[in-house]
Amino acid sequence: MGKQPDSNYILSGDGLKLNYVIRHEEDPQAVVCILHGHGEHKGRYEHVMKYLNGKSISCMAFDLRGHGLSEGKRGHISSMDQVLNDVEESLKFVRLNYLEIPIFLFGHSFGGCVTLNYVLKKPILELTGFIASSPWLALAFEPPTWKVKMGNALSGILPRLTLKSELDTGALSKDPQVQKAYEEDNLVHNKVSSRFFAETLNAGSYAIQHADNVQLNGLIYHGNSDQIIDFSATKQFVANAGSLVEFHELDGVFHEPHNDIEQNMVFELISDWILKSVK
Repeated sequence: MGKQPDSNYILSGDGLKLNYVIRHEEDPQAVVCILHGHGEHKGRYEHVMKYLNGKSISCMAFDLRGHGLSEGKRGHISSMDQVLNDVEESLKFVRLNYLEIPIFLFGHSFGGCVTLNYVLKKPILELTGFIASSPWLALAFEPPTWKVKMGNALSGILPRLTLKSELDTGALSKDPQVQKAYEEDNLVHNKVSSRFFAETLNAGSYAIQHADNVQLNGLIYHGNSDQIIDFSATKQFVANAGSLVEFHELDGVFHEPHNDIEQNMVFELISDWILKSVK
């Protein structure tokens, strides 16, 4: 592995410090860069990284801007392109540390939306494949009309104005301990800015409309009991994307497959697909 900065921060293009962790496995067959969902942070993926390490897969995860230990206003982005540039910086950092190892980009929920937009909009020469878990392409519920209209209007006028996301934590997983841990996690937040909301909705629509431009092997999975993110929107993306994308419908699984009671099956799905892709 290459030399890491002592601070454990990657510097974004506009000067924000983005906190990261690397969970290195000796003689890895692949390395995965993990993007978390809205309101959470990389620490909620330690068990995922531990499992992948056991399969000879190294992992790197970083807190997106406005999340976890990274700098930035909580729950705010100026644009999706800004986030994609942050991901590009993180992948450059991964490549510096793993010069000859296949790299995979993994994103859950908002991170899944970012992942899909990245592979559609950015150079993908560094990537061997991508994984999207319950990608936020559309919401599974209709937010109040007034909130949508206000968010769209204020996105241009007061883009940094934040509201509460009002997330139903019981919809994350069927395991009540997951809900309890989420609610007690002081690095979790429920803030979403008007610009964040508008940019994410637009990015989800863009991904679905341009899915036929996917030029990289991908794995996408989504629980059909997800009450937060629209399962049918993911199916539409997959239908548009074609044969490069392998899709798995997870029966009865809630929003966070890696934290639901079926998590071991999900871990095996991820690792088997990665290792198959590098053979």
